[in-house]
Amino acid sequence: MTRRLKRLLTPPFILFAAFLLWFWEWMWAPLERLMARLGQLPGLRRLEGWIARAPRYLALGCFIIPGAVLLPFKVAGLYFIAHGAPVFGLATFLAAKVVGTALVARIFTLTKPQLLQIGWFARAYAAVTAFRDRVFAALHAHPLYRRSRAALDAWRVHLRKVRRGLRYHLARRWKAVYRLTLRRGRLTCC
Repeated sequence: MTRRLKRLLTPPFILFAAFLLWFWEWMWAPLERLMARLGQLPGLRRLEGWIARAPRYLALGCFIIPGAVLLPFKVAGLYFIAHGAPVFGLATFLAAKVVGTALVARIFTLTKPQLLQIGWFARAYAAVTAFRDRVFAALHAHPLYRRSRAALDAWRVHLRKVRRGLRYHLARRWKAVYRLTLRRGRLTCC
């Protein structure tokens, strides 16, 4: 019975984990680039410089605060989902998750050297990183993950082609409209 249940439940969890990992890998780099660009604004550049030079325990506080501040928004999203507003709740939860991930990623990038000077944080970071690597290796080795990853990558390539085609089509239409207005402008002038 247990083996049968495991065989039944494993594929959906593998698909869900594959989707989460794909989403995380897909969103992490763009969010990091966006936050780095936002960090170039004059006031934020000064704040980032201050955070990057902060002592290690102050850096730890800077690292923990965004997650703590956004926690009520995540709880509110779950509350909305539980009380009959699933779309609003999911949007609230996901927005808080994306903003929180972006902030934490940027602050971690700025404070990583100071945070790794704290003994317990360095050990926890090493343990979490090792666990994540083991989970990723096991997941990447699973055949269902490989198939779902290939399907998601194919979908991404298809979306890229559609966007390129749409840009090309819109550019051609814009040029045609522009040429037509120039021709009509010449015809009415004459």
